[in-house]
Amino acid sequence: MFNSKNRFLVIAAHPDDEVLAIGGILTRARDANVEVAVQFLGEGISARFDPGDFGNADYEMAMKTRMDGAKAALNLLGINKVHYENQYCCRFDSLDILDLVKLVECQIVDFNPTHIFTHNPIEVNVDHRITFRVVETATRPKPGLALREVYSFEIPCSGNWTFDDSFKPNLYVDVKEVWDQKIAAWNFYEGEARDFPFPRSVKGLETMAQYRGMQAGLELAEGLRLLRGVVTSD
Repeated sequence: MFNSKNRFLVIAAHPDDEVLAIGGILTRARDANVEVAVQFLGEGISARFDPGDFGNADYEMAMKTRMDGAKAALNLLGINKVHYENQYCCRFDSLDILDLVKLVECQIVDFNPTHIFTHNPIEVNVDHRITFRVVETATRPKPGLALREVYSFEIPCSGNWTFDDSFKPNLYVDVKEVWDQKIAAWNFYEGEARDFPFPRSVKGLETMAQYRGMQAGLELAEGLRLLRGVVTSD
């Protein structure tokens, strides 16, 4: 996976999902000189405001805080290929999914990734579930593309709160040596953390990583689920 010939594309619903889910993996990719691009389909803030307040001073400040956090976190992770699509948060179900699919398809053609990482369908957040469906459609096999592996990841809190079923990783990545870098990137997202036992806390993230690590004989791990893999003769 961490081969400098590979290209990782992360397709996330909102800025901060990339760090919460695979901040350790992205740090390892940076250290291995893997080229990484990120596409955010939504902005991650508007769900906290009434539609009538969109564009007011508080809204604009919250948007700036989230965008500043994303830029700083991604800069730490060595990622400079970033696309912000800015769909309204938690309203993806009001959109024409085909429009989102075309956005992702364009990114796949332009970047030609070898690996794609995205959400899983077992999350409370509707945008996460729809992003999974969008990627499922956009990554249908086509000749001529470099894509070899598609993975889903989990978001602490959204994935912990479902009434039924749960994310079941089948690949575990050791992130012990890069854990401090993941947390440093997460800390750039000002105002997004809460106190433990909320899952989106530093202790909550570490507890999740310890749990996934125990499933694989590791101290700290991030879990992925391989959705499609292709082995070629190259």
